[in-house]
Amino acid sequence: MTFFAIDAKCRENIAPTVPKYQKIKLIMRISLLWSFLTVLSTGVLLASSVKGQEINRVEVIIALNGETLTSVFRKIEQQTAFTFLYRNDDVASIRIQNSASTKLTVSDLLTQLLSGSGLTFKQEGKRIVITKLPKKSPVKNEEEKEVAHVAADTIYTITGKVTDGATGGPIQNANVSSKIAKTAADAKGVFTIQVEKGGVLRFSYIGFEPKEITITGPGSISVSLKESVQAMKDVVVNGLFTRKAETFTGSAATFSGQELKRVGNINVLQSLAILDPSFRIVDNSSAGSDPNRIPEVIVRGATSVPDLTLNATYPNAPNLPLFILDGFEATIQRIYDLPMNMVASITILKDATAKAIYGSKAGNGVVVVETIKPVAGNLRISYSSSINVTAPDLSSYHLTNSLEKIQVELLSGKYTSLYPELQFGLTQQYSATLKQALSGVDTYWLSQPLQNGVGQKHNIYIDGGNDAIRYSAGINYNGITGVMRGSDRDNISGSVSLQYRKNNFSFNNNLTIDQSKSKNSPYGNFSAYAQMNPYWKIYDERGAIIPSYNSFGATVYNPMFNSTINTKDQSQYTNITENFYAEYEAMKNLRFTGRVGVTMQNNNSDRFLPATAVEYMGVSITSPNYLNRGQYDVMNGKSSSVSSDFGAAYSFTAGKSQVFSNVFYSVQQNKNSSNGMSAVGFPNDKLDDISFGNQYLPGSKASGTESTSRNIGITSAVNYSYDNKYLADFSYRANASSQFGANKRWGSFWSAGLGWNIYREPFMKSVTFVDQLKLKGTIGTTGTQNFSSYQNLATYTYVTNQSYNGEIGLKLLSLANPDLKWQQVEDKNIGLSGSLFKRVSFVLDFYMNDTKDLISDQTVAPSAGFASYRANVGETRNQGYQINVNARLYTKAKSQTYISVFANVAQNTNKVRKVSEALQQINKQQDAILNGTSPAAEGRPTSRPVTRFAEGQSLSAIWAVPSLGIDPATGKEIFVKKDGSKTFLWNAADQVVVGDATAKYNGSFGANFGYHGLTMNFAFSYRLGGQVYNTTLVNRVENANLNNNVDVRVLEDRWKVPGDQSLYKNIADLTVTRPTSRFVQNNSELIFSSINMGYDFGKSSFIKKLKLTNLSLNMNLNDIARIGAVKTERGLDYPFARTMSLSLNANF
Repeated sequence: MTFFAIDAKCRENIAPTVPKYQKIKLIMRISLLWSFLTVLSTGVLLASSVKGQEINRVEVIIALNGETLTSVFRKIEQQTAFTFLYRNDDVASIRIQNSASTKLTVSDLLTQLLSGSGLTFKQEGKRIVITKLPKKSPVKNEEEKEVAHVAADTIYTITGKVTDGATGGPIQNANVSSKIAKTAADAKGVFTIQVEKGGVLRFSYIGFEPKEITITGPGSISVSLKESVQAMKDVVVNGLFTRKAETFTGSAATFSGQELKRVGNINVLQSLAILDPSFRIVDNSSAGSDPNRIPEVIVRGATSVPDLTLNATYPNAPNLPLFILDGFEATIQRIYDLPMNMVASITILKDATAKAIYGSKAGNGVVVVETIKPVAGNLRISYSSSINVTAPDLSSYHLTNSLEKIQVELLSGKYTSLYPELQFGLTQQYSATLKQALSGVDTYWLSQPLQNGVGQKHNIYIDGGNDAIRYSAGINYNGITGVMRGSDRDNISGSVSLQYRKNNFSFNNNLTIDQSKSKNSPYGNFSAYAQMNPYWKIYDERGAIIPSYNSFGATVYNPMFNSTINTKDQSQYTNITENFYAEYEAMKNLRFTGRVGVTMQNNNSDRFLPATAVEYMGVSITSPNYLNRGQYDVMNGKSSSVSSDFGAAYSFTAGKSQVFSNVFYSVQQNKNSSNGMSAVGFPNDKLDDISFGNQYLPGSKASGTESTSRNIGITSAVNYSYDNKYLADFSYRANASSQFGANKRWGSFWSAGLGWNIYREPFMKSVTFVDQLKLKGTIGTTGTQNFSSYQNLATYTYVTNQSYNGEIGLKLLSLANPDLKWQQVEDKNIGLSGSLFKRVSFVLDFYMNDTKDLISDQTVAPSAGFASYRANVGETRNQGYQINVNARLYTKAKSQTYISVFANVAQNTNKVRKVSEALQQINKQQDAILNGTSPAAEGRPTSRPVTRFAEGQSLSAIWAVPSLGIDPATGKEIFVKKDGSKTFLWNAADQVVVGDATAKYNGSFGANFGYHGLTMNFAFSYRLGGQVYNTTLVNRVENANLNNNVDVRVLEDRWKVPGDQSLYKNIADLTVTRPTSRFVQNNSELIFSSINMGYDFGKSSFIKKLKLTNLSLNMNLNDIARIGAVKTERGLDYPFARTMSLSLNANF
């Protein structure tokens, strides 16, 4: 919509009329009453005596934040029915080290917390009493004296320090034990302990992986512990609150930052796609490795139809998942640019129960990103750096050389004419070209715009603080150099975080500033180089670039020429994000939270071509456009987002029952605006400012767009578990959005889930190889709203170039649809998860997602004055399954040796269930384009399949006319019509489904190895089944412009003389090949995705000399090799690349 666009009475406010205010109040009251009654009735029905509960059976999930022991006691009381009795003097001086969320029994937790403190505990009914340990009496019997005497000759006294392997900070109260002694590290992580000769010291702490070290002599040691990945997976983080994974019925997958870096260090999206097959990056054979192209991703298939109307007005990505960064919504651009060293974990929420709190926006899935948090203690400094080398991958290109290209031209009749005067010239041209080739001219044009890109990353992070105040600050630089010369992307980000906690109140504040600058290559589009003939020289005798060539009467310009003059093609953005979170613990089990997030971003882009660019070389001096050569395009934009939510969380335990409930109220506003202009007439490449332009681009003027959307939501969620065996989750969300019709503002979304921890049943005690086993099922509805802000409104524009009686008029741009309602996704999921033999873990999910009330353009008659309006047009279904298996085959803590493997597989099928008249009309428009009868096709039929909608067929189905191959007698293609008859004529009406671009199976597998600090990780990705329409064979073999360079298969496999058994039609046939089954190929592929090798110098003596607490080196290789049956050119506009990186991480 232009700046001048208005609707009837400007814009409808989201605030409804008085009856709708009453509806809002009614929904709020119902939601709050429902939540209150749920919690109250559950408590009444389930309340029973705590008698019978034992601290060695009751489990809690707890995260330690450098707090006092009394604070930890309160956290345990919130999750259980127990209360603590203790003397303040006994516990006042005890501080607890930080650790990630961990699931432990109360008994095990207290054992670790009180180790080395001189305190002990015991249970008395529902009370846990903390007391001092009695003083040890002297050795009383002769046997103990003998043990002490023998030990004196073989016992060593060891001193040392226990640190966090990630931050280098000390781990207070870390447990240190040998066969003859136990102790705990002090506030500085220092310990002293006795151990027998050849004995083993064991180190452990909550949230960290245990470690064992064999002692061969006296002295001091330094030990670093790694954060336990399993501890992170024991909870599900959804961005607003956490749930115990054991009692959660939803489908979610969590990956630590360490796991993400094992499989790649380019960006978090690529790593996530390797680890979880439900998260898929959509293939883009054109964009290649372009650092300035943000990938398109989907979770569990596409829920929305693509916008295929001839006048597509709404280019938003309708299948993009919702991204949450530290509890606040974020754009995919920000996640793409996020430094991987700052990522603590990523959780993918897949089904209705998992993504319930985002119900109205979660139909495409939710990706929750948590960054690292500041740790209490002395000031710590962490530094990481990496050098990334990218090399272009041209292995998919198979072009002709000089002599082969001349042979192609000769066989296709390029040097033959019926007219003698033309034949003479063609013969001379053939002789000159052949002479050029025989003299050794064989230019490999593909390498000319390419380079081995060398980029670098740097990250500095500091943190520290005490129990009350913690702080952190970081600055990151990521310089990406593309494989096309002059293309790069530089990202700089800085962040400051402050956390404050006093008594029952705490708050977190995070300020982040990101700046990104990107440049596209002055060498232009890579596809231009693939078209250049190899017998053309690049430089003349003087060493200057030859600007143009003659190709059978047509002028072809050298795409390298623009690199010799001053041009611009760049963009940048600055993003400022301020997030504030506050929490108040009103009473033991009641907590209030509030958060406010503000994001502002400014964007601008510039594109400049002077009159000397190759695009204007053909403009004659007598042309009226001569003075308008050269063009400058400028675009400026800004966006802002303000969001806030307020919530309450209440939990209680009654007997064997546990209830966790949450209520949230949220509001959000998003604003976007942009303006730009195009000027022409820049005679000199030094005049590179838009103010030097001669005039606006003819037929244009300064323009702009604006959009504003608002939404409010009320959410309630309840989680219930009985004896940790029987589980239930319920949620409800009411949402109103300005994006939908005035009569359909509100949408309702709900979810319900049931679960059963089978392994906790008495009959499973004899099945000793089963460690965990859970069965779960969920159902619910979610919504999607990746749509235009004004899609439901009537919009107008002023007619400013004429007036009537002195008045400026208006004209209608789009038609209103007050009944446009929410596009909803109904999710169903059944899952089974567990672990076996204390080594193998697995997750199995079956799902079915039905998208209803699909939103797309409804076409109308041209006489209406506009092409379409937005409407609900159909239904689709995605269904499939996913299996994830992880196995730790071998572990030996003493030598830090381990071998683990992982594998996963996913299958997803997509079907159109209901086709409306609007979708059928789109099918007709697509057929008209293929037949060449549509104005959009400009009389030229397209050569690649188009999306069509038919009930029972996939959105990714490949539609084409069946083919019997090439007729050996004529070199023409034989088609099969729908009635079974044969013909040489192609017709869009004969199209059928000949394949599906979606893989039947896709997934990944890999292995991880470790030995004495040395690590090695491999990852492979694969796809099995599914088809691809090989556009390389179509556009570079059959539809190839033989004036340009072509695929070598033009020479080797096209029909030449009668009797040839050929795959491709007559080499002299210049007609356009349209979609045919002949080019549909099975597309199975194995990709060697990554290798990671690293070494941790944690035990090396020189670490202390350098005053470091930790040092590690890593090497990554990405996209190493591909094995597949389909030979197709990859990276048409920008080549693909292989990446190698060397990185260093140091903690001070």
